[in-house]
Amino acid sequence: MKSYLLSTLATQLATGGVKGFSTMHPHDWLVWEPGAWRPPNRTTLVMAGGAIDPSKAGEALALALEPKKGAPGQVTLGRGDDCVITINDGTLSQLHLTFMQTSEGGWTVRDAGSKNGSKLDGLKLEPGQPWPLRSGARIQAAQVSFTYYNPDGLVSRLMTA
Repeated sequence: MKSYLLSTLATQLATGGVKGFSTMHPHDWLVWEPGAWRPPNRTTLVMAGGAIDPSKAGEALALALEPKKGAPGQVTLGRGDDCVITINDGTLSQLHLTFMQTSEGGWTVRDAGSKNGSKLDGLKLEPGQPWPLRSGARIQAAQVSFTYYNPDGLVSRLMTA
């Protein structure tokens, strides 16, 4: 799986232009949005010098939606080592989401029966039910936030950043 900080992709776009960037990165994207971090229950957290500003919680990470060899058109996301996109977050299930490429070149997302659930643009995903993705769609997998972009959508986000 290829992943890039958004600042790195913005630099590539500025250097190579839209055509060069699109040639280098023709795939769709899942952007892992930074968020306010919360410690798990029953944890003592000691911080020196005041509160953390949520706007400085980190930079977004862009994940290329590219299937593994042997699983054409499918990208899995969860805590499990066998997922294409593995994220070590305790609120995610071992297999949380499955993304499937459509015959038209777009993508769908479905909750894989996760314990803490998923939402697409604020609507709860019923386990096993595929939902089509549009560029800019917000996906909430338990406590982890993503935004889906087609190649043009990511270029637009990078140009406005």
